Amino acid sequence: MSWWAALPPAGFLLAAAPVAGASSRRVGHAVGVVAGLLVFGWSLAVPAGRHFPTTLFGFDAVVVAVGPLSRTVGVVLGFIAAVNVVYAYATDAPRSTTAYALAYTGVCLGAVFAGDWLTLVVFWELMAVGATLLVWNRGSDAIRAGFRYAVYHEVGGVFLIAGVLLHYLRVGSFVFTGQGFSPGLPAVLAAIGIGLNVGFLGLHPWLVDSYPRSHVAATVVLCGCTTKVGVYALARAFPGGHVAIAAMGGAMVLVGVTMAVLQVEVRRLLTYHIVSQVGYMVAGVGVGSALGRAGGMAHLLNNVLYKSLLFMVGGLLLVRTGSENLKKMGGLARETPVLFATYAVAALAIAGVPGFNGFVSKGMVIDSADAGGLELLWWALVVGGVGTVVSFAKFGYYAFLGERHGDSADEIPSLAPVEAVPLVAVSVACVALGLFPDLLFAVLPPGTEEAKVFVSSQFTKAGAVLVAGLAVFALLKRPLSKVTGAPDLDSVYHPAGRAALDFAAEATIRVATALDSVASSVNTAGDRWQTATFPEGRLDPIGVGVLLVVLTLAVVLAVLLGV
Repeated sequence: MSWWAALPPAGFLLAAAPVAGASSRRVGHAVGVVAGLLVFGWSLAVPAGRHFPTTLFGFDAVVVAVGPLSRTVGVVLGFIAAVNVVYAYATDAPRSTTAYALAYTGVCLGAVFAGDWLTLVVFWELMAVGATLLVWNRGSDAIRAGFRYAVYHEVGGVFLIAGVLLHYLRVGSFVFTGQGFSPGLPAVLAAIGIGLNVGFLGLHPWLVDSYPRSHVAATVVLCGCTTKVGVYALARAFPGGHVAIAAMGGAMVLVGVTMAVLQVEVRRLLTYHIVSQVGYMVAGVGVGSALGRAGGMAHLLNNVLYKSLLFMVGGLLLVRTGSENLKKMGGLARETPVLFATYAVAALAIAGVPGFNGFVSKGMVIDSADAGGLELLWWALVVGGVGTVVSFAKFGYYAFLGERHGDSADEIPSLAPVEAVPLVAVSVACVALGLFPDLLFAVLPPGTEEAKVFVSSQFTKAGAVLVAGLAVFALLKRPLSKVTGAPDLDSVYHPAGRAALDFAAEATIRVATALDSVASSVNTAGDRWQTATFPEGRLDPIGVGVLLVVLTLAVVLAVLLGV
Protein backbone atom coordinates (compact mmCIF):
# COMPACT_ATOMS: atom_id res chain seq x y z
CA MET A 1 0.00 0.00 0.00
CA SER A 2 2.86 2.42 0.76
CA TRP A 3 4.10 2.81 -2.82
CA TRP A 4 0.52 3.09 -4.11
CA ALA A 5 -0.39 5.73 -1.53
CA ALA A 6 2.72 7.75 -2.34
CA LEU A 7 1.55 8.37 -5.93
CA PRO A 8 -0.27 11.72 -6.34
CA PRO A 9 -3.71 11.09 -7.88
CA ALA A 10 -3.37 14.04 -10.24
CA GLY A 11 -0.34 12.33 -11.76
CA PHE A 12 -2.43 9.51 -13.24
CA LEU A 13 -4.47 11.85 -15.41
CA LEU A 14 -1.62 14.26 -16.16
CA ALA A 15 0.46 11.34 -17.41
CA ALA A 16 -2.42 9.99 -19.50
CA ALA A 17 -3.11 13.36 -21.18
CA PRO A 18 -0.12 13.42 -23.59
CA VAL A 19 -0.68 9.74 -24.38
CA ALA A 20 -4.29 10.49 -25.34
CA GLY A 21 -3.16 13.37 -27.53
CA ALA A 22 -0.29 11.61 -29.30
CA SER A 23 -1.34 7.97 -29.70
CA SER A 24 -4.15 6.38 -31.70
CA ARG A 25 -7.73 7.10 -30.63
CA ARG A 26 -8.29 3.60 -29.30
CA VAL A 27 -5.05 3.41 -27.32
CA GLY A 28 -5.25 6.98 -26.05
CA HIS A 29 -8.81 6.66 -24.83
CA ALA A 30 -8.12 3.28 -23.23
CA VAL A 31 -5.25 4.82 -21.28
CA GLY A 32 -7.54 7.67 -20.21
CA VAL A 33 -10.16 5.24 -18.88
CA VAL A 34 -7.53 3.35 -16.89
CA ALA A 35 -6.15 6.60 -15.46
CA GLY A 36 -9.61 7.70 -14.29
CA LEU A 37 -10.26 4.35 -12.64
CA LEU A 38 -6.88 4.53 -10.91
CA VAL A 39 -7.86 7.89 -9.42
CA PHE A 40 -11.19 6.40 -8.32
CA GLY A 41 -9.45 3.43 -6.66
CA TRP A 42 -6.72 5.59 -5.13
CA SER A 43 -9.28 7.95 -3.57
CA LEU A 44 -11.13 5.01 -2.01
CA ALA A 45 -8.11 3.04 -0.86
CA VAL A 46 -5.67 5.58 0.60
CA PRO A 47 -6.54 6.19 4.26
CA ALA A 48 -7.62 9.61 5.47
CA GLY A 49 -4.88 11.52 7.21
CA ARG A 50 -2.17 10.45 4.76
CA HIS A 51 -0.18 13.53 3.78
CA PHE A 52 3.17 14.38 2.23
CA PRO A 53 4.81 17.51 3.68
CA THR A 54 7.45 19.30 1.63
CA THR A 55 8.48 22.84 0.73
CA LEU A 56 7.22 24.97 -2.15
CA PHE A 57 8.94 28.23 -3.12
CA GLY A 58 10.74 28.06 0.23
CA PHE A 59 7.53 27.75 2.30
CA ASP A 60 6.19 24.75 4.22
CA ALA A 61 3.67 22.93 2.05
CA VAL A 62 1.69 19.69 1.83
CA VAL A 63 1.41 18.84 -1.85
CA VAL A 64 -0.87 15.82 -1.29
CA ALA A 65 -3.19 15.35 1.69
CA VAL A 66 -6.09 12.93 2.01
CA GLY A 67 -9.04 14.06 4.08
CA PRO A 68 -12.83 13.61 4.22
CA LEU A 69 -13.49 16.52 1.87
CA SER A 70 -10.83 15.66 -0.69
CA ARG A 71 -11.81 11.98 -0.71
CA THR A 72 -15.41 12.84 -1.63
CA VAL A 73 -14.35 14.93 -4.61
CA GLY A 74 -11.54 12.61 -5.68
CA VAL A 75 -13.81 9.56 -5.86
CA VAL A 76 -16.41 11.17 -8.09
CA LEU A 77 -13.94 13.03 -10.33
CA GLY A 78 -12.01 9.82 -10.96
CA PHE A 79 -15.19 7.94 -11.86
CA ILE A 80 -16.59 10.63 -14.13
CA ALA A 81 -13.21 11.15 -15.82
CA ALA A 82 -13.16 7.48 -16.84
CA VAL A 83 -16.78 7.60 -18.03
CA ASN A 84 -16.26 10.79 -20.00
CA VAL A 85 -13.30 9.34 -21.89
CA VAL A 86 -15.65 6.65 -23.22
CA TYR A 87 -18.22 9.35 -24.04
CA ALA A 88 -15.58 11.41 -25.85
CA TYR A 89 -14.66 8.37 -27.92
CA ALA A 90 -18.35 7.74 -28.71
CA THR A 91 -18.96 11.34 -29.83
CA ASP A 92 -15.82 11.45 -32.02
CA ALA A 93 -14.22 14.15 -29.92
CA PRO A 94 -10.77 15.12 -31.23
CA ARG A 95 -7.87 13.50 -29.42
CA SER A 96 -6.79 16.97 -28.33
CA THR A 97 -10.13 17.44 -26.54
CA THR A 98 -9.63 14.22 -24.60
CA ALA A 99 -6.05 15.19 -23.78
CA TYR A 100 -7.06 18.64 -22.52
CA ALA A 101 -9.95 17.11 -20.54
CA LEU A 102 -7.64 14.64 -18.79
CA ALA A 103 -5.08 17.34 -18.03
CA TYR A 104 -7.76 19.69 -16.72
CA THR A 105 -9.25 17.04 -14.44
CA GLY A 106 -5.72 16.29 -13.27
CA VAL A 107 -5.00 19.84 -12.17
CA CYS A 108 -8.44 19.96 -10.50
CA LEU A 109 -7.40 16.91 -8.48
CA GLY A 110 -4.16 18.69 -7.65
CA ALA A 111 -6.18 21.51 -6.08
CA VAL A 112 -8.51 19.11 -4.28
CA PHE A 113 -5.74 17.03 -2.69
CA ALA A 114 -3.55 20.03 -1.80
CA GLY A 115 -2.82 20.32 1.91
CA ASP A 116 -2.05 24.02 1.93
CA TRP A 117 -3.29 27.22 0.32
CA LEU A 118 -0.09 27.85 -1.64
CA THR A 119 -0.29 24.52 -3.46
CA LEU A 120 -4.00 24.97 -4.00
CA VAL A 121 -3.47 28.40 -5.57
CA VAL A 122 -0.85 27.01 -7.99
CA PHE A 123 -3.28 24.35 -9.22
CA TRP A 124 -6.13 26.88 -9.13
CA GLU A 125 -4.31 29.02 -11.69
CA LEU A 126 -3.51 25.95 -13.78
CA MET A 127 -7.24 25.16 -13.74
CA ALA A 128 -7.95 28.51 -15.42
CA VAL A 129 -5.37 27.75 -18.11
CA GLY A 130 -6.58 24.18 -18.66
CA ALA A 131 -10.26 25.11 -18.92
CA THR A 132 -9.48 27.96 -21.31
CA LEU A 133 -7.60 25.58 -23.62
CA LEU A 134 -10.46 23.10 -23.36
CA VAL A 135 -12.97 25.75 -24.45
CA TRP A 136 -10.69 27.18 -27.15
CA ASN A 137 -10.18 23.75 -28.63
CA ARG A 138 -13.68 23.87 -30.15
CA GLY A 139 -12.74 26.85 -32.35
CA SER A 140 -15.23 29.26 -34.01
CA ASP A 141 -17.26 31.26 -31.46
CA ALA A 142 -15.64 29.33 -28.60
CA ILE A 143 -12.46 31.38 -29.10
CA ARG A 144 -13.98 34.59 -27.76
CA ALA A 145 -15.79 32.66 -25.03
CA GLY A 146 -12.49 31.07 -24.01
CA PHE A 147 -10.82 34.47 -23.86
CA ARG A 148 -13.61 35.79 -21.63
CA TYR A 149 -13.36 32.64 -19.49
CA ALA A 150 -9.65 33.34 -18.96
CA VAL A 151 -10.32 36.96 -17.99
CA TYR A 152 -13.04 36.03 -15.50
CA HIS A 153 -10.96 33.36 -13.81
CA GLU A 154 -7.75 35.35 -13.67
CA VAL A 155 -9.63 38.17 -11.96
CA GLY A 156 -11.01 35.63 -9.49
CA GLY A 157 -7.51 34.22 -9.03
CA VAL A 158 -6.18 37.66 -8.10
CA PHE A 159 -8.77 37.97 -5.33
CA LEU A 160 -8.01 34.51 -4.00
CA ILE A 161 -4.25 35.08 -4.05
CA ALA A 162 -4.68 38.38 -2.22
CA GLY A 163 -6.78 36.65 0.42
CA VAL A 164 -4.26 33.83 0.79
CA LEU A 165 -1.36 36.27 1.22
CA LEU A 166 -3.20 38.32 3.84
CA HIS A 167 -4.12 35.09 5.64
CA TYR A 168 -0.44 34.08 5.63
CA LEU A 169 0.59 37.44 7.09
CA ARG A 170 -1.80 36.86 9.99
CA VAL A 171 -1.11 33.21 10.80
CA GLY A 172 2.40 32.73 9.40
CA SER A 173 1.62 29.53 7.47
CA PHE A 174 -0.11 28.37 4.30
CA VAL A 175 -0.81 24.87 5.66
CA PHE A 176 -4.45 23.93 6.32
CA THR A 177 -5.29 23.88 10.02
CA GLY A 178 -9.01 23.21 9.88
CA GLN A 179 -9.78 26.75 11.07
CA GLY A 180 -10.43 28.21 7.63
CA PHE A 181 -9.57 31.73 6.54
CA SER A 182 -8.73 34.56 8.89
CA PRO A 183 -11.84 36.71 9.45
CA GLY A 184 -12.16 40.14 7.91
CA LEU A 185 -10.55 41.20 4.65
CA PRO A 186 -8.72 37.89 3.96
CA ALA A 187 -12.00 35.97 4.20
CA VAL A 188 -13.88 38.48 2.04
CA LEU A 189 -11.25 38.39 -0.70
CA ALA A 190 -11.12 34.60 -0.61
CA ALA A 191 -14.92 34.36 -0.78
CA ILE A 192 -14.98 36.54 -3.90
CA GLY A 193 -12.16 34.62 -5.58
CA ILE A 194 -13.62 31.22 -4.76
CA GLY A 195 -17.14 32.46 -5.46
CA LEU A 196 -16.28 33.17 -9.07
CA ASN A 197 -15.40 29.51 -9.63
CA VAL A 198 -18.47 28.47 -7.67
CA GLY A 199 -20.76 30.66 -9.75
CA PHE A 200 -22.02 33.10 -7.12
CA LEU A 201 -24.79 35.31 -8.49
CA GLY A 202 -23.22 38.24 -10.29
CA LEU A 203 -20.07 36.19 -10.88
CA HIS A 204 -21.76 33.42 -12.88
CA PRO A 205 -22.02 34.69 -16.52
CA TRP A 206 -18.88 32.81 -17.58
CA LEU A 207 -20.83 29.57 -17.08
CA VAL A 208 -23.58 30.26 -19.59
CA ASP A 209 -21.10 31.91 -21.93
CA SER A 210 -18.55 29.10 -22.22
CA TYR A 211 -20.22 25.75 -21.48
CA PRO A 212 -22.74 25.75 -24.36
CA ARG A 213 -19.96 26.64 -26.84
CA SER A 214 -17.57 23.82 -25.95
CA HIS A 215 -17.46 20.36 -27.52
CA VAL A 216 -20.11 18.15 -25.93
CA ALA A 217 -17.44 15.99 -24.26
CA ALA A 218 -15.62 19.07 -22.96
CA THR A 219 -18.84 20.37 -21.43
CA VAL A 220 -19.21 17.19 -19.38
CA VAL A 221 -15.76 17.68 -17.90
CA LEU A 222 -16.28 21.37 -17.22
CA CYS A 223 -19.62 20.83 -15.51
CA GLY A 224 -18.17 18.07 -13.34
CA CYS A 225 -15.04 19.89 -12.22
CA THR A 226 -14.93 23.68 -12.12
CA THR A 227 -17.77 24.67 -9.81
CA LYS A 228 -17.34 21.53 -7.70
CA VAL A 229 -13.69 22.27 -6.94
CA GLY A 230 -14.90 25.75 -6.04
CA VAL A 231 -17.42 24.32 -3.56
CA TYR A 232 -14.68 22.14 -2.07
CA ALA A 233 -12.45 25.22 -1.61
CA LEU A 234 -15.38 27.13 -0.08
CA ALA A 235 -15.93 24.34 2.45
CA ARG A 236 -12.21 24.37 3.20
CA ALA A 237 -12.10 28.16 3.60
CA PHE A 238 -15.25 28.43 5.76
CA PRO A 239 -15.51 25.21 7.77
CA GLY A 240 -17.90 26.82 10.24
CA GLY A 241 -20.13 28.26 7.53
CA HIS A 242 -21.51 31.79 7.36
CA VAL A 243 -25.03 33.16 7.07
CA ALA A 244 -24.06 35.25 4.03
CA ILE A 245 -22.85 32.12 2.24
CA ALA A 246 -26.07 30.29 3.13
CA ALA A 247 -28.11 33.22 1.79
CA MET A 248 -26.09 33.23 -1.42
CA GLY A 249 -26.82 29.53 -1.82
CA GLY A 250 -30.56 30.09 -1.51
CA ALA A 251 -30.45 32.94 -4.04
CA MET A 252 -28.49 30.79 -6.49
CA VAL A 253 -31.11 28.06 -6.23
CA LEU A 254 -34.01 30.40 -7.01
CA VAL A 255 -32.44 32.56 -9.70
CA GLY A 256 -30.69 29.66 -11.41
CA VAL A 257 -33.82 27.52 -11.65
CA THR A 258 -35.92 30.49 -12.85
CA MET A 259 -33.49 31.23 -15.66
CA ALA A 260 -33.35 27.52 -16.54
CA VAL A 261 -37.15 27.30 -16.92
CA LEU A 262 -37.04 30.14 -19.45
CA GLN A 263 -34.43 28.53 -21.74
CA VAL A 264 -35.07 26.59 -24.95
CA GLU A 265 -31.46 25.60 -25.76
CA VAL A 266 -30.47 22.32 -24.13
CA ARG A 267 -27.02 23.13 -22.78
CA ARG A 268 -27.96 26.66 -21.76
CA LEU A 269 -30.84 25.24 -19.71
CA LEU A 270 -28.54 22.67 -18.12
CA THR A 271 -25.90 25.30 -17.38
CA TYR A 272 -28.35 27.45 -15.45
CA HIS A 273 -29.17 24.35 -13.47
CA ILE A 274 -25.50 24.19 -12.49
CA VAL A 275 -26.00 27.58 -10.81
CA SER A 276 -29.15 26.33 -9.11
CA GLN A 277 -27.82 22.95 -8.00
CA VAL A 278 -24.52 24.38 -6.78
CA GLY A 279 -26.71 26.69 -4.70
CA TYR A 280 -27.77 23.66 -2.63
CA MET A 281 -24.11 22.84 -1.98
CA VAL A 282 -23.30 26.44 -1.07
CA ALA A 283 -26.31 26.54 1.26
CA GLY A 284 -25.13 23.40 3.04
CA VAL A 285 -21.62 24.84 3.45
CA GLY A 286 -23.10 28.14 4.65
CA VAL A 287 -25.29 26.49 7.28
CA GLY A 288 -22.05 25.22 8.77
CA SER A 289 -23.42 22.32 10.80
CA ALA A 290 -22.07 18.80 10.45
CA LEU A 291 -25.25 17.78 8.60
CA GLY A 292 -25.11 20.82 6.31
CA ARG A 293 -21.46 20.26 5.48
CA ALA A 294 -21.99 16.55 4.81
CA GLY A 295 -25.14 17.30 2.83
CA GLY A 296 -23.37 19.89 0.71
CA MET A 297 -20.58 17.46 -0.14
CA ALA A 298 -23.10 14.67 -0.77
CA HIS A 299 -24.92 16.92 -3.20
CA LEU A 300 -21.60 17.75 -4.85
CA LEU A 301 -20.91 14.09 -5.51
CA ASN A 302 -24.46 13.36 -6.65
CA ASN A 303 -24.61 16.44 -8.84
CA VAL A 304 -21.44 15.47 -10.70
CA LEU A 305 -23.15 12.19 -11.55
CA TYR A 306 -26.61 13.23 -12.66
CA LYS A 307 -25.57 16.57 -14.17
CA SER A 308 -22.83 14.87 -16.20
CA LEU A 309 -25.46 12.37 -17.33
CA LEU A 310 -27.77 15.19 -18.38
CA PHE A 311 -25.01 16.88 -20.36
CA MET A 312 -24.18 13.54 -22.01
CA VAL A 313 -27.82 13.15 -23.02
CA GLY A 314 -27.95 16.75 -24.23
CA GLY A 315 -24.78 16.26 -26.25
CA LEU A 316 -26.17 13.19 -27.98
CA LEU A 317 -29.39 15.07 -28.75
CA LEU A 318 -27.27 17.75 -30.41
CA VAL A 319 -25.26 15.17 -32.35
CA ARG A 320 -28.39 13.42 -33.60
CA THR A 321 -30.67 16.35 -34.37
CA GLY A 322 -28.08 18.99 -35.25
CA SER A 323 -29.82 21.47 -32.98
CA GLU A 324 -29.85 22.50 -29.33
CA ASN A 325 -33.34 23.97 -29.59
CA LEU A 326 -35.79 21.83 -27.62
CA LYS A 327 -38.65 23.02 -29.79
CA LYS A 328 -37.06 21.41 -32.83
CA MET A 329 -37.04 18.00 -31.22
CA GLY A 330 -39.84 15.74 -29.99
CA GLY A 331 -40.81 12.11 -30.30
CA LEU A 332 -37.31 10.86 -29.52
CA ALA A 333 -38.47 8.51 -26.75
CA ARG A 334 -39.81 6.12 -29.38
CA GLU A 335 -36.70 6.28 -31.54
CA THR A 336 -34.02 6.27 -28.84
CA PRO A 337 -35.54 4.49 -25.81
CA VAL A 338 -32.17 4.02 -24.05
CA LEU A 339 -31.44 7.74 -24.34
CA PHE A 340 -34.89 8.51 -22.95
CA ALA A 341 -34.50 6.01 -20.10
CA THR A 342 -31.14 7.44 -19.01
CA TYR A 343 -32.56 10.96 -19.29
CA ALA A 344 -35.43 9.90 -17.04
CA VAL A 345 -32.97 8.61 -14.41
CA ALA A 346 -31.03 11.88 -14.46
CA ALA A 347 -34.19 14.00 -14.38
CA LEU A 348 -35.66 12.05 -11.45
CA ALA A 349 -32.33 12.28 -9.63
CA ILE A 350 -31.96 16.04 -10.01
CA ALA A 351 -35.61 16.49 -9.03
CA GLY A 352 -34.97 14.64 -5.76
CA VAL A 353 -37.41 11.79 -6.34
CA PRO A 354 -37.09 8.90 -3.81
CA GLY A 355 -35.00 6.01 -5.08
CA PHE A 356 -32.46 8.30 -6.75
CA ASN A 357 -29.32 9.90 -5.33
CA GLY A 358 -30.54 13.50 -5.46
CA PHE A 359 -33.29 12.61 -2.98
CA VAL A 360 -30.68 11.74 -0.35
CA SER A 361 -28.46 14.80 -0.60
CA LYS A 362 -31.23 17.36 -1.14
CA GLY A 363 -32.97 16.05 1.96
CA MET A 364 -29.80 16.44 4.00
CA VAL A 365 -29.25 20.06 2.92
CA ILE A 366 -32.90 21.05 3.42
CA ASP A 367 -32.97 19.38 6.85
CA SER A 368 -29.81 21.24 7.86
CA ALA A 369 -31.50 24.55 7.05
CA ASP A 370 -34.53 23.49 9.08
CA ALA A 371 -32.39 22.41 12.05
CA GLY A 372 -30.50 25.71 11.89
CA GLY A 373 -33.71 27.73 12.09
CA LEU A 374 -33.16 29.25 8.64
CA GLU A 375 -36.79 29.31 7.53
CA LEU A 376 -36.33 31.53 4.46
CA LEU A 377 -33.49 29.33 3.24
CA TRP A 378 -35.66 26.24 3.77
CA TRP A 379 -38.40 27.72 1.60
CA ALA A 380 -35.91 28.78 -1.07
CA LEU A 381 -34.56 25.23 -1.30
CA VAL A 382 -38.04 23.68 -1.45
CA VAL A 383 -39.36 26.16 -4.03
CA GLY A 384 -36.20 25.62 -6.04
CA GLY A 385 -37.06 21.93 -6.09
CA VAL A 386 -40.46 22.72 -7.59
CA GLY A 387 -38.79 24.80 -10.30
CA THR A 388 -36.41 21.93 -11.03
CA VAL A 389 -39.35 19.61 -11.69
CA VAL A 390 -40.89 22.23 -13.99
CA SER A 391 -37.77 22.66 -16.09
CA PHE A 392 -37.09 18.96 -16.55
CA ALA A 393 -40.74 18.23 -17.28
CA LYS A 394 -40.36 20.85 -20.01
CA PHE A 395 -37.10 19.30 -21.23
CA GLY A 396 -38.57 15.81 -21.35
CA TYR A 397 -41.80 16.94 -22.99
CA TYR A 398 -40.16 18.83 -25.85
CA ALA A 399 -37.25 16.46 -26.47
CA PHE A 400 -38.77 13.03 -26.00
CA LEU A 401 -42.56 13.22 -26.07
CA GLY A 402 -45.14 14.46 -28.54
CA GLU A 403 -44.59 14.99 -32.25
CA ARG A 404 -41.37 15.95 -33.98
CA HIS A 405 -41.06 19.72 -34.12
CA GLY A 406 -38.00 19.97 -36.34
CA ASP A 407 -37.83 20.50 -40.10
CA SER A 408 -36.62 16.98 -40.75
CA ALA A 409 -38.70 13.84 -40.44
CA ASP A 410 -35.68 11.55 -40.73
CA GLU A 411 -35.55 8.79 -38.17
CA ILE A 412 -33.04 9.30 -35.37
CA PRO A 413 -30.79 6.25 -34.92
CA SER A 414 -30.77 4.40 -31.62
CA LEU A 415 -27.72 4.55 -29.38
CA ALA A 416 -24.70 2.50 -30.36
CA PRO A 417 -23.27 0.32 -27.55
CA VAL A 418 -20.28 2.60 -27.09
CA GLU A 419 -22.67 5.54 -26.63
CA ALA A 420 -24.92 3.66 -24.22
CA VAL A 421 -22.16 2.38 -21.93
CA PRO A 422 -21.23 5.70 -20.23
CA LEU A 423 -24.87 6.72 -19.87
CA VAL A 424 -25.91 3.42 -18.34
CA ALA A 425 -22.90 3.36 -16.01
CA VAL A 426 -23.76 6.76 -14.54
CA SER A 427 -27.46 5.88 -14.38
CA VAL A 428 -26.66 2.78 -12.34
CA ALA A 429 -24.59 4.91 -9.95
CA CYS A 430 -27.46 7.39 -9.51
CA VAL A 431 -29.88 4.61 -8.63
CA ALA A 432 -27.44 2.65 -6.44
CA LEU A 433 -26.61 5.69 -4.27
CA GLY A 434 -30.32 6.47 -3.99
CA LEU A 435 -31.32 2.99 -2.88
CA PHE A 436 -28.25 2.30 -0.73
CA PRO A 437 -27.20 5.67 0.77
CA ASP A 438 -24.62 4.00 3.00
CA LEU A 439 -22.47 3.66 -0.13
CA LEU A 440 -22.58 7.44 -0.38
CA PHE A 441 -22.07 8.05 3.34
CA ALA A 442 -18.88 5.95 3.29
CA VAL A 443 -17.02 8.65 1.34
CA LEU A 444 -18.51 11.72 3.02
CA PRO A 445 -17.20 13.86 5.89
CA PRO A 446 -18.73 13.42 9.38
CA GLY A 447 -22.37 14.40 9.81
CA THR A 448 -24.11 11.62 7.94
CA GLU A 449 -25.30 10.04 11.19
CA GLU A 450 -27.76 12.94 11.45
CA ALA A 451 -29.30 12.20 8.04
CA LYS A 452 -32.86 10.89 8.07
CA VAL A 453 -33.17 9.50 4.57
CA PHE A 454 -36.09 7.12 4.70
CA VAL A 455 -38.36 8.75 7.29
CA SER A 456 -41.93 9.41 6.14
CA SER A 457 -41.55 13.20 6.18
CA GLN A 458 -38.88 13.00 3.49
CA PHE A 459 -41.19 11.05 1.18
CA THR A 460 -44.05 13.44 1.88
CA LYS A 461 -41.92 16.47 1.11
CA ALA A 462 -40.44 14.96 -2.05
CA GLY A 463 -43.88 13.86 -3.25
CA ALA A 464 -45.36 17.31 -2.66
CA VAL A 465 -42.52 18.96 -4.60
CA LEU A 466 -42.95 16.52 -7.50
CA VAL A 467 -46.73 16.97 -7.71
CA ALA A 468 -46.45 20.76 -7.39
CA GLY A 469 -43.80 20.90 -10.11
CA LEU A 470 -45.84 18.83 -12.55
CA ALA A 471 -48.94 20.92 -11.83
CA VAL A 472 -47.06 24.17 -12.40
CA PHE A 473 -45.68 22.86 -15.69
CA ALA A 474 -49.18 21.87 -16.83
CA LEU A 475 -50.40 25.40 -16.07
CA LEU A 476 -47.40 27.13 -17.67
CA LYS A 477 -46.85 24.84 -20.66
CA ARG A 478 -48.63 27.12 -23.13
CA PRO A 479 -47.01 30.44 -22.06
CA LEU A 480 -43.61 28.75 -21.73
CA SER A 481 -43.91 27.54 -25.34
CA LYS A 482 -43.71 31.18 -26.43
CA VAL A 483 -40.61 32.02 -24.38
CA THR A 484 -37.30 31.74 -26.21
CA GLY A 485 -34.91 32.78 -23.47
CA ALA A 486 -34.16 35.59 -21.07
CA PRO A 487 -31.34 38.15 -20.88
CA ASP A 488 -28.70 37.75 -18.22
CA LEU A 489 -25.79 39.79 -16.91
CA ASP A 490 -23.61 38.67 -19.82
CA SER A 491 -25.65 41.04 -21.98
CA VAL A 492 -24.25 43.84 -19.79
CA TYR A 493 -20.83 42.54 -18.81
CA HIS A 494 -19.59 41.54 -22.23
CA PRO A 495 -20.47 44.72 -24.15
CA ALA A 496 -19.03 46.72 -21.24
CA GLY A 497 -15.87 44.59 -21.38
CA ARG A 498 -15.50 45.11 -25.13
CA ALA A 499 -16.04 48.86 -24.70
CA ALA A 500 -13.42 48.98 -21.93
CA LEU A 501 -10.97 47.03 -24.08
CA ASP A 502 -11.56 49.31 -27.06
CA PHE A 503 -11.16 52.38 -24.84
CA ALA A 504 -7.91 51.04 -23.36
CA ALA A 505 -6.54 50.25 -26.84
CA GLU A 506 -7.49 53.69 -28.15
CA ALA A 507 -6.02 55.42 -25.08
CA THR A 508 -2.80 53.44 -25.46
CA ILE A 509 -2.51 54.50 -29.09
CA ARG A 510 -3.11 58.14 -28.18
CA VAL A 511 -0.51 58.06 -25.40
CA ALA A 512 2.01 56.36 -27.69
CA THR A 513 1.37 58.96 -30.41
CA ALA A 514 1.77 61.81 -27.92
CA LEU A 515 5.03 60.34 -26.55
CA ASP A 516 6.34 59.90 -30.08
CA SER A 517 5.51 63.53 -30.83
CA VAL A 518 7.29 64.71 -27.65
CA ALA A 519 10.33 62.58 -28.49
CA SER A 520 10.48 64.04 -32.00
CA SER A 521 10.25 67.58 -30.59
CA VAL A 522 13.05 66.86 -28.09
CA ASN A 523 15.25 65.40 -30.81
CA THR A 524 14.64 68.41 -33.04
CA ALA A 525 15.41 70.84 -30.22
CA GLY A 526 18.57 68.87 -29.37
CA ASP A 527 19.77 69.01 -32.96
CA ARG A 528 19.23 72.77 -33.05
CA TRP A 529 21.11 73.26 -29.78
CA GLN A 530 24.07 71.22 -30.97
CA THR A 531 24.19 73.08 -34.26
CA ALA A 532 24.10 76.45 -32.50
CA THR A 533 26.62 75.48 -29.79
CA PHE A 534 29.00 73.42 -31.89
CA PRO A 535 28.79 74.87 -35.41
CA GLU A 536 31.84 72.91 -36.54
CA GLY A 537 30.21 69.51 -36.02
CA ARG A 538 27.93 67.33 -33.92
CA LEU A 539 28.95 65.85 -30.58
CA ASP A 540 30.48 62.41 -30.54
CA PRO A 541 27.64 60.13 -29.31
CA ILE A 542 30.08 57.88 -27.44
CA GLY A 543 31.56 60.84 -25.62
CA VAL A 544 28.11 62.11 -24.71
CA GLY A 545 27.19 58.67 -23.39
CA VAL A 546 30.31 58.50 -21.22
CA LEU A 547 29.62 61.99 -19.90
CA LEU A 548 26.05 61.07 -18.95
CA VAL A 549 27.17 57.89 -17.16
CA VAL A 550 29.78 59.82 -15.18
CA LEU A 551 27.29 62.49 -14.20
CA THR A 552 24.74 59.85 -13.14
CA LEU A 553 27.32 58.04 -11.00
CA ALA A 554 28.35 61.35 -9.44
CA VAL A 555 24.75 62.11 -8.44
CA VAL A 556 24.26 58.61 -6.99
CA LEU A 557 27.52 58.86 -5.04
CA ALA A 558 26.55 62.27 -3.69
CA VAL A 559 23.22 60.93 -2.48
CA LEU A 560 24.82 57.89 -0.82
CA LEU A 561 27.41 60.07 0.95
CA GLY A 562 24.75 62.51 2.09
CA VAL A 563 26.25 65.44 0.23
